[in-house]
Amino acid sequence: MAWPIGCAIPDTVNQQAFETQNSERWNQIDRLTGVLRKKRTAEGAAALPSLYRQLCADIALAQHRMYGARLCGELNERLIRCRQVLAHPDEGGGRGFTRLILRDFPRAVRREWRLFWLASLLFYGPFLLMILAAYLEPRWIFSVIGPQEMRMMDGMYGSSDARDFMRDEFGSDFGMFGYYVMHNTTIGLRMAGAGLLAMVGSLVAIGFQGVVLGALFGYVHYAGNPWSLYTFAASHGPFELTGLIICGVAGMRLGQAVLKPGRLSRGAALAEAGRRALPLIYGGALLIIFAAFIEGFWSAGPASPSTKIAVGAGNALLLTLYLCLCGGKENREA
Repeated sequence: MAWPIGCAIPDTVNQQAFETQNSERWNQIDRLTGVLRKKRTAEGAAALPSLYRQLCADIALAQHRMYGARLCGELNERLIRCRQVLAHPDEGGGRGFTRLILRDFPRAVRREWRLFWLASLLFYGPFLLMILAAYLEPRWIFSVIGPQEMRMMDGMYGSSDARDFMRDEFGSDFGMFGYYVMHNTTIGLRMAGAGLLAMVGSLVAIGFQGVVLGALFGYVHYAGNPWSLYTFAASHGPFELTGLIICGVAGMRLGQAVLKPGRLSRGAALAEAGRRALPLIYGGALLIIFAAFIEGFWSAGPASPSTKIAVGAGNALLLTLYLCLCGGKENREA
């Protein structure tokens, strides 16, 4: 068969030698990726990164020498499987979730400690100022919350029993839990997403939530029973408020990449910020969900006020120790 002038001729002889020469290494890659997709470790797994780099070179050479669609397709599929194993070496069987809880999330919070304290100031500052303003001039309350919120506060922290009111409102403890998950998690995720507006969105969202919560507390001080509010919120409050603040921190981290990308392009800076913010978003949302579980099944329960206060203090201490100590020290190259 004659080939047109200037057209590269496939070298079938060299292709057979190429396949024979490298087949043992390719079989080794297949064996390792097959085992590692099912188990956490395999004999010889430490060699997989080196084998991956050699496989990349094999693909480039096969394409350059025009070894055909069959061989190039097989090598590409092998490369994809190898890449998936290297990118997610131990995600199976819940290990990724365990690693998030026990290592990645607390480390991420400590890494962003400056933003965490800034977000805390932005939240608790307006919160306390709003309570003070409501005490001095109640009209501040009515400029922030409406009749629906006031009705809820009256039912939960007025003269009636909070548990009876909430059962009438939500139908069951599980209904309360579901409502708190939907409502509070939505707020947290909005705070994280708002950071993409050059960080301003998260700053405003954090401060706004502080103002709204301060107005609700101020209303109970004005027209309800503050002691019932504090005993109700004591147990779940540390998890819920900290989770909201951490979601705000994630948004601020994303916003910094948009506002100040440094030497990277904004796209690359945002991708890097997303990698750092993702554990914060996951962890903050999990704290909020855990708080909703406590709020739905414990906070309005029959336990004595002193017990609820003690549980709340213990939860705050455990959360502080978890965020400060869990996960150990981080390698600086990360």
